[in-house]
Amino acid sequence: MSWFPIRHGDHINWDRPDPLSGSDPYLVWADGSAFASYGGLPANNKIPTLIELKPGKTVADLIAQSGGGLTTADVPACYRPAAGGPRFVTGWPTAAFFERLQTALADIVARAEISLPVIPERPKFPPLASPACTTAVQRGAGRKIIIGVIDDGCAFAHYQLRDSAGKTRVCRMWDQDEHGAFALQGSVPADFGRGREVTGAQLQTLIDAFTTGNAVDEDGCYAAASYDRLRYAAVHGACVTDVVAGAMPVGSRVGTALAPPSWARPGDAASSDEAGIVFVQMPRTCLQDPSGGWLDVQVLDAMRYILSCADEHTEKVAINLSFGPQRGPNNGTAMLEKAFEELVAEHPKLTLTFAAGNSFSARGHAVLPLAANESQCLHWQVMPGDETPSFVQLWMPAGTGGVRVRLTPPFSAAGPWIAAGDAQVWPQASSPACAVIYPGDTSRGRSGTMALIALQSSSTFNSGSVVAPHGLWKVEVRNEGPALPAPVHAWIDRDDFNLGTLLRGRQSEFVDPLYDPLKYLRSASDDTPGSAALVRRRGTLTGIATGTAALVAAGYRASDAKHVRYSSAGPTRGPRVGPDCAAVTDQARSLPGLLSAGTRGASLVRLVGTSVAAPELARWVVDGKPLPGPTPAPDPQLMGRGLLPLKLETAPDATSAPEASSSR
Repeated sequence: MSWFPIRHGDHINWDRPDPLSGSDPYLVWADGSAFASYGGLPANNKIPTLIELKPGKTVADLIAQSGGGLTTADVPACYRPAAGGPRFVTGWPTAAFFERLQTALADIVARAEISLPVIPERPKFPPLASPACTTAVQRGAGRKIIIGVIDDGCAFAHYQLRDSAGKTRVCRMWDQDEHGAFALQGSVPADFGRGREVTGAQLQTLIDAFTTGNAVDEDGCYAAASYDRLRYAAVHGACVTDVVAGAMPVGSRVGTALAPPSWARPGDAASSDEAGIVFVQMPRTCLQDPSGGWLDVQVLDAMRYILSCADEHTEKVAINLSFGPQRGPNNGTAMLEKAFEELVAEHPKLTLTFAAGNSFSARGHAVLPLAANESQCLHWQVMPGDETPSFVQLWMPAGTGGVRVRLTPPFSAAGPWIAAGDAQVWPQASSPACAVIYPGDTSRGRSGTMALIALQSSSTFNSGSVVAPHGLWKVEVRNEGPALPAPVHAWIDRDDFNLGTLLRGRQSEFVDPLYDPLKYLRSASDDTPGSAALVRRRGTLTGIATGTAALVAAGYRASDAKHVRYSSAGPTRGPRVGPDCAAVTDQARSLPGLLSAGTRGASLVRLVGTSVAAPELARWVVDGKPLPGPTPAPDPQLMGRGLLPLKLETAPDATSAPEASSSR
């Protein structure tokens, strides 16, 4: 079986001398495989895309030169004000737009990247629907503090989210899914043109309709709202919202060796009547894709929506995001990270808090130093029964044109050495099982380029679908020039599953005998200094948390103040050394996770992962407290400036709850 040049589709201008220059490798893969990994080309041929405009350019310029590939209705109104506007905008263009990126749009667009979710075998939810955006909306919540949560599942009727009058503090909700909740109660937000939004008053009317005495029929309430995400006992968003804004902070639910939890409600700013909650429900189709390749458009739109709820009464806005991809340049130059910088500069009252990630021990990161004329070889274990595509990103340092990449499938001959500016597929051009796409420079980041290795799923239920063989793949990188000034970094896209979604993907991993050579005696908890291992635990911060715009929270154990093995760490390829601080995510080695609200009444579940650290940090910021100093002095790559203390109370009661892994 042979390798072939990638098929020429309609979204890349292949007539140019260097058609891959400045391209998005994921778009090249989608275009060359007929969008097979994405369930086919989206409806109306419109693709959600994050676009960076060049200085001084506007959306009006963009639309005028797009050749009909982008219209006013395809761009949310918040990105097209009467004068000026942000440089980072979202849109839903067609192929005509992408074909003009290096010609008619070259003086307008700095870069663009698609934001599509991959579609697994046996998909449960319909694909994304393109929007019909109209006029801008300034909502205004009339609250002193806005706490924004971008997540999955908001238990708006939960008693922990009520104010002093017994009313819900959720003042706005936007379900971004066209086929989601609130079909009867809500309306399509005019400025974003998709999904349904509801006000706090509408939510309270719904709650009142299912209230008898002091008891709320939560099952009936959520069923009437068609909010299917709340059918589960535990959902990620309900836990996160409770941690950041619930009446009982997590510290009141944690005991010590000498005292049980207090269950006290001290009444801080984050749980006060002045703090309104704005929740954005992410689309179900996107949640089924754990890679996070869809985050760009959905998250940036969600943040703009939350900011539209601020008004003259608002003194502080905190937005928490406990999702993140294990992809990107890892140096703060990803488009979404730069868009965060623009948002924070526009809104001085805004604070963003992100989770560091849970991939410290996932074997998904490798570091490949290359001397002159040297090669390095990685072994990549792809799992059987994986119903989703798998991806590896190889990030090269800047100014290195002599690096070649070769991919060898299991039990097959080695592929060709692929140089920058080339894209090859195997075993056939019409229906490829894998590809190596290596542009000379890429829209996905700055300070170096990226070679993308893309594999179709290793399992299928469709007789006509092509699958990639599972087993041990070999990834080789060869330097044909002088010694590289910095190593090549490899990251595997996340591919397991999100809490509350069906198991479709199976996480692949790098295999290195030097990674943990004494694992049969005692498993290593960190990288060994001086080890020749290529696979590393450090350098695993989530791909949207390597810039400077957001505060990033890692995790530590309450019992001994030690780093937890899943919490991702620095360093990055850029200036960020590690997370900003660490918050408690496990009570003890034998008691992982922290108690947080389930979706019903007094139910509690244990949320495990740095997903709980980020909302702890957000609550700390909302309460007006400064970030901690080094107490005790931590490793900055693991715990940043120090440990965020967990306030402990004492009281005569305790409880237990089922465990729910965040898997974020």
